Amino acid sequence: MLRRISLIAGVCMVLLAMAGTVRAQDFPSRPIRIVIPYAPGSVADVFARIMAQDMQEQWKGTIVVEAKSGANGSIAAEEVARAAPDGYTWLLVTTFFTASPALNTQLRWDPVRDFVPVGQICLAPNFFIVPTSLPVKTVADYVALAKAKPGTLNYSHPGKGSTGHLGFELFKRLAGIDVTPIGYRGYPQMVPDIASGLITSSFLSANQALAQVQSGSIRIIGAISDGRSKYFPDVPTMAEQGFAEAQVTPWFGFVVPAGTPQPVVERISAALETALASAEVRKKLDVAGCDARSAPLKRFADIIAADVALWGRVVKEAGIPPD
Repeated sequence: MLRRISLIAGVCMVLLAMAGTVRAQDFPSRPIRIVIPYAPGSVADVFARIMAQDMQEQWKGTIVVEAKSGANGSIAAEEVARAAPDGYTWLLVTTFFTASPALNTQLRWDPVRDFVPVGQICLAPNFFIVPTSLPVKTVADYVALAKAKPGTLNYSHPGKGSTGHLGFELFKRLAGIDVTPIGYRGYPQMVPDIASGLITSSFLSANQALAQVQSGSIRIIGAISDGRSKYFPDVPTMAEQGFAEAQVTPWFGFVVPAGTPQPVVERISAALETALASAEVRKKLDVAGCDARSAPLKRFADIIAADVALWGRVVKEAGIPPD
């Protein structure tokens, strides 16, 4: 009897595996939807469309990019978490994805439990900037000024849980300084206030900083990346200036709902890797301010897990109250 049950179970497993293979071979047979947690025209939107264009050409199919902003990314994440686990709904993720569990006690989705990592797309290096009216030229100068006048400097960020928010809080803790956070609804409202000197510091991406650097209204005092950036190669990294732990570079990648068949996940990952190997795709990402950086499947899962732990620690140590 036990032998018969074992044989039946074995046959069922084989059939399930074959079914998954058939689905992967046929995938995709209808349009795919990529949900991004930000507004149309955002950098996330641009990165998603660059990848979607190449991958749909590979498959001779259709990939639709849909912007669904709100609740610091949770509206988009919750919708994708509840979508059918068939590979036809993806979520573009970045810092909000790993920081949300520490910032929201009422979160109805979990980055590890409810999703399967497909792969990282790119890294978007940030830069430590100050208005040129502030008399500092290095990170050490900034720290010295903040310590001499505690509570008088401020920093801006585009929203709670963003890299600009949590990354700066991490830097504050490492430097032992008191700098006031000022939240904005987005970069378009924030950057003019930095240029005018109303805001005395911030973390900005290359594209967000470029025009202001060229106009002479802001100064870059540090590169927040694991090496000098090709965008501003003369700017020393945070590590070179004694703050290696503050080098938290925003990444972007794709996840799908938990339960998506592994063969389908692997097929999506393979197409993603093919796209990232394309010189044309890499050039487009570069122009958009993102450095193409592959990290498929397990490697991306490890990155997500590490950042969940990192931001959980930062939120706790900074005393940031959860929503």
